[in-house]
Amino acid sequence: MKTKNRLFLILVIVFLGFRVDAQKNWTLNECIKFAIENNLQLNDAALSEQIAGQSYQKSIWNLLPGISAGSDAGMNYGRSVDPKNNGIINTSFFNNSYYIGASVDIFRGFMLQNQIRYQKFMKDAAENNRVNATDDLAFEVMNAFYNVVYQEEFLKIANEQKAISELNVKKTEVLVSTGLKSQAELLEVKANYEKDELTCIQATNNIESAWIRLKKAMNLPPYQQIKLESPNENPIAIDEMPSDISELFKEHSSRSPYIKMYENEWKASLKNVNIQKSGFFPSINLQASYNTGFYETIKDSSNQTVAFNRQIKNNQSQFIGASLSIPIFSRNAVRFGVRQSKLMSEQAETKLNQTKQNLLYEMEQNYNDLTAAWKELQQARNQLEADKLAFQAAQKKFDQGMTNAIEFYTVKNRLASTTSQVLHSKLTLEIKKRTLDFYKGTRFWE
Repeated sequence: MKTKNRLFLILVIVFLGFRVDAQKNWTLNECIKFAIENNLQLNDAALSEQIAGQSYQKSIWNLLPGISAGSDAGMNYGRSVDPKNNGIINTSFFNNSYYIGASVDIFRGFMLQNQIRYQKFMKDAAENNRVNATDDLAFEVMNAFYNVVYQEEFLKIANEQKAISELNVKKTEVLVSTGLKSQAELLEVKANYEKDELTCIQATNNIESAWIRLKKAMNLPPYQQIKLESPNENPIAIDEMPSDISELFKEHSSRSPYIKMYENEWKASLKNVNIQKSGFFPSINLQASYNTGFYETIKDSSNQTVAFNRQIKNNQSQFIGASLSIPIFSRNAVRFGVRQSKLMSEQAETKLNQTKQNLLYEMEQNYNDLTAAWKELQQARNQLEADKLAFQAAQKKFDQGMTNAIEFYTVKNRLASTTSQVLHSKLTLEIKKRTLDFYKGTRFWE
């Protein structure tokens, strides 16, 4: 009996341990790691990289000769060519032949070599795209994570404001019954309470939407419930800020998979121009083959069909040769192909330059947002302290009937707005600081 009780206790402890682990708070890095392992779009990018790798391997194997072998067998009826002397006969007969052949391109205007380089650049671009997709996913999860945190904290603020309004409704009802407040003020207080109730409902709906966005990015089942770890209350230090964004841009662009993806696509387009130009050059191809066969019409001196083994040996033939193909006129297809590939290369270069320009302005904007969020947070915190004192004073005056409901709720709403502004500035600072660290080469989720 003691053994059974001890076993039951162990099972309970293990079960509770799992329950505690399941209810642990998820950090930002844990959410990003889960997303990277389970996101479907990232999996698609990984598959595209593997496909590009196979295309690259295939282009290398194209340098090797092509070898084929085969056999055929059949019955000839009616007028046929006699394999023995190439004469015409009217006798049905059985024949069986075998062959093996090989061919290799000796020269095709360096097309195969340029195809290898083209596929190599496209493979590298696919790899860059996968890494860039990972980075984009990390930022998507980060923004969704902090949006959930913001919405949940905002709901707490809204609930606090609703609780204050609810308490003031009760106080005002007492003051109205004693004649210290008018019925109009009670209606104003109740109207503000209903407004706070609506704000709480809207905040709850926003939380649901924020969770859907986060779970979608993580590929987390909609029914699975998790809790997020709130960021540190202490403000983030923004020391070692770059004095010149252009220098940071040079460092970041030299290692950015986003930029490298477009660079490799542009380099691939240059190789595609060379591939199209190969059509202007002659091509040389080398072939070799071996043939033999068995024919029922081949007979010996006693008019018996020669044995299969002897015929296979006696009917052997070999061939080796080369072919030269010189392009003369193909309705100007090669020339148009070269012109089109050059335009596509210019387009790829333009896209690369445009991407660099957009990244530079994006970095400038994020740097500006970071410094602005830092200044706003400091000022908002100073304002929050002042608004708290103003609210306490307004609450006392309102309780004593020294101020009306409109003036009181003006102070109260300003306190709520400042509180949410402090929260918004703090989370914005978190996001922008991590973004700047990423530009410096730190992938904060690793």
